[in-house]
Amino acid sequence: MKNILEQEKLQTLLKKECFKPTYLDQSFPKYFPNTNLPKISAIVPTFNRCPNPVSENSNPLGWCLESLAVQKGDVLGEVIIVNDASGDNTEEVVRSFQDKLGVPLVYERNEINKGSSKSRNLAVGMAKYDLVMFLDDDCVFSKWMFFGANFTLEKLEDSVAAVHLPVYHRKTVPVPVDKNQIGVLNLEEGIITGNYEGFPVDYLKNPEAHFIDEDLKIIKPIKITNLGGIFLAKKNIFEEIGGFPEFFTWRNGFREETDVALRFGRSGHSIYFTPDPKFYCVHLKYGATGEHDFKELDPTLQSFVEQSNITRSNTGNRVGLEEWFHSFITSTYATLGRESSEAAQKFKYGIYKNFVVGNTMKAAGIGTKINDYETREAIFNQAIEDGNKLVCQTR
Repeated sequence: MKNILEQEKLQTLLKKECFKPTYLDQSFPKYFPNTNLPKISAIVPTFNRCPNPVSENSNPLGWCLESLAVQKGDVLGEVIIVNDASGDNTEEVVRSFQDKLGVPLVYERNEINKGSSKSRNLAVGMAKYDLVMFLDDDCVFSKWMFFGANFTLEKLEDSVAAVHLPVYHRKTVPVPVDKNQIGVLNLEEGIITGNYEGFPVDYLKNPEAHFIDEDLKIIKPIKITNLGGIFLAKKNIFEEIGGFPEFFTWRNGFREETDVALRFGRSGHSIYFTPDPKFYCVHLKYGATGEHDFKELDPTLQSFVEQSNITRSNTGNRVGLEEWFHSFITSTYATLGRESSEAAQKFKYGIYKNFVVGNTMKAAGIGTKINDYETREAIFNQAIEDGNKLVCQTR
């Protein structure tokens, strides 16, 4: 009952004009002369996201670039694409946007597949500006997302390293979540959460008390300890902590951002999440199948989701069901274990209970369980063994 009431409050809130992205179209022009926000370098690693000819407008990287082309607020300074040895039409799609973005488009190709961490680190080294925004190549973005991240970061103390954006999975609205469950990295308990599609339940009680800017009705961010895939970072701090980890060997790159968050925290820098629904990103999860209710999507986004909702391999960081669980367990166990053996053990016991015994876990982006007990147990045992080896090798 409580959850239903929270959903109703959130839906009512989202209907208010000041919580819609269009509100900024009306309010921002008069405010803009006073912002003087720095420019951002957008970083997009990509792998096999352009299987179709350019003329068909049916490639997720193209949809991603289309949403970058209409960014508002005059803060996007350049877009850097790193093609991670794709074997499709990636270069043709990128070239087709050369004169459409309104900002410089920098293109680099890896001759061999290096993975998302190395590709993103390469792009950071090429970046012209002091702020870098990390993006996925199968996402589309609210036209105020870059401005919102930038504006929010400017409002925070100098020690803040990054601001994470709302990421909605195949939808355009958030879900009510306790703010203490968003972006958690708790070494004492061995707990890691994302929930970046969440809107804090606390903010529903009195939304007007949670603005960092009254004129633009921009919502106050919350402090978090974990990072996911879509965030704005200060380039100098990101480089000081060593960038994304390059020892990862798994295709889906799971926990790359968590490793970055750990090192941000260790170096005394904090990270935040803006729950403002005006600054959302839609993750299309290209190549993963799952049930979906299209009632909240406009026809264009519905079309993008329908084209994405087809099983595909060898695209982006997409992996099969068993590999996903193996990578999830290995990466989480190793990431925790490199920091705290106690945290790793707590995670190990919890994942054995939930995944192996209880079978309560579904693969993210796939939404599927593994129903055979022996298969789950074999995956768990191999993942823990591989995680222990990785901890020993990289500590």
